[in-house]
Amino acid sequence: MTTCERERGFTLIELIVVLGVLGVLLAAAVPLAGAVVEADRRQEVRRELADIATALESFYLEHAAFPASLADPTFVGVHLQTGVGGTTLVDAFGAGQPYLYALDNVANTATVRSRGENGIDDGIAGEEHLVVVHGAVPGIALTYQRFRLIVEVLANHIETGGSVAGTWPPLRAAIGLGSTYDRDGFGTVLDWTAATHTLRSAGPDRVLGTADDITL
Repeated sequence: MTTCERERGFTLIELIVVLGVLGVLLAAAVPLAGAVVEADRRQEVRRELADIATALESFYLEHAAFPASLADPTFVGVHLQTGVGGTTLVDAFGAGQPYLYALDNVANTATVRSRGENGIDDGIAGEEHLVVVHGAVPGIALTYQRFRLIVEVLANHIETGGSVAGTWPPLRAAIGLGSTYDRDGFGTVLDWTAATHTLRSAGPDRVLGTADDITL
């Protein structure tokens, strides 16, 4: 007995069901893929903002001030390596635009921010992805760094009978230090009191006689 089996194909209803299932899966996959892309962008922004903040502190440590802009040639390529095409400075949410940068000379801060998921600048108060770098941190570190060398050189000068009269810049020159040591880590001229052998930095507020003065 010979049995013939009919080749079985997909019916129209089966094809419709399959296409419907594929449509549901695709509809679920698209927003999921978008969420993954957004998560990657957020991670990229956080990493780049952290790198820029570290570079700004390094710049301040050397110059006792923040760069006028993130594109400053003494900042980019020296303190901040921007990668191929300068991508470190490009806001992942900014459609090719650089991160936003703002200086507050009164508070002595530098703020770098991304435009965020909506791609719009909502101002410092309205953005989630930002870093605020305080000049006080590297400024104090630089002041103490200079003080450490000054105290060593000054002690040798006094031990050998050198005069300590007068204001700081002439005394600094007399003990053999360069003009860099005229100022503290905030760019303010140091104050010397010969009678008490006291050297003072005006501190972060750049005003002598206030609570944040740093004394050697």
